[in-house]
Amino acid sequence: MNILFVTSNGIEDAAFGGAKASRRNYELMKKYGEVDVVTIQKRSNIASLLSALQGFFPPTGKKDLVQVGTMLAAKQYDLVFLDGSHFGNMAKYVKDKHRKVICFFHNCEYDYIEVRFGKQDSLKKSVYKKLIERQERLAAQSADCNIVFTRRDAERIRDLYGVPLPEILPLSLIDAYEKRAASGGERKCLLFGPIGQANEEGFGWFVDNVSPYLHCPTRVAGKGFEVHQKDWASEKVEVLGYVDDIAQLYADAACVAIPLLSGGGMKIKTAEALMFGKYIFGTDEAFVGYELAYEKVGGKCNSAQEFIEKINAFLDKDIEEFHSYSRKIYEEKYSQQAVEGILASIMV
Repeated sequence: MNILFVTSNGIEDAAFGGAKASRRNYELMKKYGEVDVVTIQKRSNIASLLSALQGFFPPTGKKDLVQVGTMLAAKQYDLVFLDGSHFGNMAKYVKDKHRKVICFFHNCEYDYIEVRFGKQDSLKKSVYKKLIERQERLAAQSADCNIVFTRRDAERIRDLYGVPLPEILPLSLIDAYEKRAASGGERKCLLFGPIGQANEEGFGWFVDNVSPYLHCPTRVAGKGFEVHQKDWASEKVEVLGYVDDIAQLYADAACVAIPLLSGGGMKIKTAEALMFGKYIFGTDEAFVGYELAYEKVGGKCNSAQEFIEKINAFLDKDIEEFHSYSRKIYEEKYSQQAVEGILASIMV
């Protein structure tokens, strides 16, 4: 097949969750043929404003539609894979050209606006919500096939936009596990992920309400969290910010906490912790879309007291820090190989 893959994430530098998921989608499409990539990323605030005025959802604009049209005229593409539900105008345009369209919903973006902009109303939030509602509706109704990570998103998209229940393709990660010995020193509870509204909210809550009472220090790591070194760091909390060696970061962690209070889709950090064979303690939101035994993988915690009690109980036991159950769940359900069979049934 000749496949055109359109994304707003930098798949060559997949440093954050959305880009890792896009990279996953790109690698899966390569199983089916030659893939050309169009990457549409933010150019400037003025370009974003122009995009919105044209009725697109930033960063996509009219010139991107022209670029895709030129590519469709120059080459006979069998499939256009839209890596995001904000490409509604493009989905309709491509469908009108009688090309097969798959739209991948990373989230129900209409709902995710509440996470991205917070609960407080603003003019920008209102504009973006109207824009994404129109784009998602166009994408969902124009695509030959809609794909989501979770049943929750599938049902929401069906109900919002009046389309058949989308196909469910769980999150998966390319295996990056390396067996490493811990560096030594005190065991730590790891909070890991790039800075963003949901992570900042959850990590800050954990640092204030859980970390002071744990039987080990908390280590916060992830691109952008350097900004909190002064206000979060203490005898009980270490803030690293960006870390280059992810394998060593996980090898040095006694366990991983994922205290997300809001969000959408499936969480990359959960799959990553499974991949590295770690015990995981997380909220309901952290485990959305995952099929596993919560207490066996670590524990589901939705209050400070639950986090404190379950993590301390784990720390007080002499338990091997590489958790074979987590690794097994990753291999069986959330590795690339695990989802290839599911995708094959969708692509028929």
